[in-house]
Amino acid sequence: MGELQEWVHLDAIQALVHHATAVIAAIFIFGITARLITYLIPNGYAKRIVIIVDDVILLAVFILAGWRLLEYMWVRPHLAETPYEEVSVTSPAGEGDGTEALLAECGAGAAAGDEPDRCLEKKNRQAQRALAQAAARMTEDMRALDKVGNVKIGAARNFDAAQQAFMHYRETECRWRSTSARTGAPADIYQACMASLARGRAAQIEEILGK
Repeated sequence: MGELQEWVHLDAIQALVHHATAVIAAIFIFGITARLITYLIPNGYAKRIVIIVDDVILLAVFILAGWRLLEYMWVRPHLAETPYEEVSVTSPAGEGDGTEALLAECGAGAAAGDEPDRCLEKKNRQAQRALAQAAARMTEDMRALDKVGNVKIGAARNFDAAQQAFMHYRETECRWRSTSARTGAPADIYQACMASLARGRAAQIEEILGK
């Protein structure tokens, strides 16, 4: 399907079929209505008014379907142009992405009696909560985008797939970092890595939502 979509705009075809079906159904329904009006209502002003109203409603259906299709075709290219920055990943030690900073912060708290592992677990829970809230907001926003023109364009589905891929990446990345680290406790490095990547992802989502 991925290779096919590079050659064929499947979403556009889906939109065209959706609106064409709606228009054909409207023509059929109002055609029958007009025929019934012809037979059931005697000639006169009332009959003419009813036929005019029927034609106006049918024309409005055409205009609405065309407008929604154009609106969809306008939104879709702009959606593709939305910049997307990749999560920063530098080295197994996690330099530059906040892992080292979290390790240092919770390590400094040990002097005050705070256990580093508990501190890191707390940071990870907080970051995970922030990520879940940001992801929920983005999912809601993408579902609203899917409803543009009453056409499912897959924004929510694609974000969900991207989020699942990120969660899998975060887990495997942090397990690798914790097992390959030359210094520090593996469990602490794992918690710090999970928290820092979750923070970065949440900030990335919030930035996209703010645009």
